[in-house]
This record gives sequence, C-alpha cells and structure tokens, in this order.
Amino acid sequence: MTTPAATSILTEIGTRLANITKANGYHNTVKKVDRARLTPFKGHDLPAINYWSTGMSNERSVYNDDNRILSVYVEIHGMTRDEPFVDVANLMASDVVTAIARTDSAPKVSDDADYDLTETVSDMILKDVSFIISEGQSPWCGALISFDVLYQCSPFVMDNYSA
Repeated sequence: MTTPAATSILTEIGTRLANITKANGYHNTVKKVDRARLTPFKGHDLPAINYWSTGMSNERSVYNDDNRILSVYVEIHGMTRDEPFVDVANLMASDVVTAIARTDSAPKVSDDADYDLTETVSDMILKDVSFIISEGQSPWCGALISFDVLYQCSPFVMDNYSA
C-alpha cells in the first residue's frame, strides 16, 4: 500500500522547513522541527517549528478528477528581548514562506522557487500570517502561517496522488 498523499506532502514540507538556517540565507537557524507536537517547546529549543494539517476538502472536476485542498498550519516560535516582537515574528514568517518554496536540493533563499513541491501538488497558496506575542519573564514571539495545498486524485482514492 502506498503512503497517503497528505502524509507525503507533510513530510516534504517538514524537510523543507528543516533547511531554515542562516547558512542558507535565512534570518534564523531553526533548532527543532516537529509535526503535530502537542507539548510546548522549551527555551533551549527556540527558534522551533511545529506544523500540522487540520483536514482536507474535495471537489469533483468536470473531468471526474478529485481536486483536493489540504489545510496546513506552520507555527514558528522564537525569543527576543532587544528587538520589537512583531519585527522578529515577521522575519520568522518570512523564513517559513521562503523555505516551503525551496527544494531540499536547492534550499537557499537565493535558489529558484518551487511552488508545486517538485511536481507533487498543483499549487501551494499562502492564506494567512498571524503574529503571536507572549508576556512575562520568558517572553517569546512567533507566527502562525496557514497554507492551502492543492493536488489531484482519481475519484475515491485516499492513499495516493493518482490511480
């Protein structure tokens, strides 16, 4: 049995997010990338990323293909005391959006963009960026970025890209 399309897509996204390093031209070097983490990150893990999918929708095309939309969220957290939180959160969000559009073999900011996950999906659409700012003795900031990932399958196929 093949790997479900949604799982393959999430795995590719995680691989790309792991390439966020200053050496690759990003503003941050991410220390940890987890998929669907339920517990909070600790200070020594930051900056860190948690990403997950909240579900999939489906529409049938006139050609009898299923057009799928996978909703994906990426949460990035970091710490700062010296810079405005919103500025740091904006840089982190920029890193996420850029990294998702770069392949694992060409992960640098200066590399060409790849919006179809190496021809795995038909499109990735940035939907929303929300800044997250905390208070207290251990202030942190971050961003929640949402994407719609569009791909096609043959009707009633849940476990691959096409039948």
